[in-house]
Amino acid sequence: MIKLLDGELPVFPVSAGLVRIQSLYRSYGTSFDFLRFYYQIIDDKITAIMSIMDDNATLVDVNADYDEIVDFLSVIGAKTVYSESKLPLEIIDKGYVVNKLVMPTEVELKECKLSNVYNIMSTSFPLPDFDTWYPDMSHRIRHNGAVALSNKYGAAIGLKGDNNALISGICIDKNARNKEHGSQLLQELIDNLSSSEIYALVDTNGPIDFYTKNGFSIVSEFSTYKVK
Repeated sequence: MIKLLDGELPVFPVSAGLVRIQSLYRSYGTSFDFLRFYYQIIDDKITAIMSIMDDNATLVDVNADYDEIVDFLSVIGAKTVYSESKLPLEIIDKGYVVNKLVMPTEVELKECKLSNVYNIMSTSFPLPDFDTWYPDMSHRIRHNGAVALSNKYGAAIGLKGDNNALISGICIDKNARNKEHGSQLLQELIDNLSSSEIYALVDTNGPIDFYTKNGFSIVSEFSTYKVK
């Protein structure tokens, strides 16, 4: 059985997908129509948690009923679903989940112009238009669900979960690459996230060497699926 979540987010095994869900929950809670959270329960045990926003779903699960989940996602109008499990759906993107255990630090967050972050990140990532992206990102930052940084070399965004974090993206100006600026910006982002475990998602052909060089290890694989 799949139910709509209208209270506290259930405790669930930590993963990159769960950090995505926790970040959304920290930022918006359950009071907005454009974002919904669901959970699947089998034999009185929660087997899956899902979020859906802008037709894109994130799924985390333990021994879930995938047939029920796939049918449900189709009914509620999801177009894609991120999962670290094998779903009976067409894969449209895949890659590796990497993570790193760190000692959390308390640093004073530096203000940055989100327009600068957007201009840099949009050169490498498929972002929506600025008028759509800005209110969402600024809202997440205000509610401690995300961190954004920028400097003359690049920009970075991280999502905050419950004592865990997920690197959403790092982009270095093409003229400043291969000069350790990426590693420096990564470390600054980690410091600002103030979390004990940092995750990142790396596409199959993505910069996996960059993350392993900076102390990350591959822990699993992820896929983005097309919902029929």
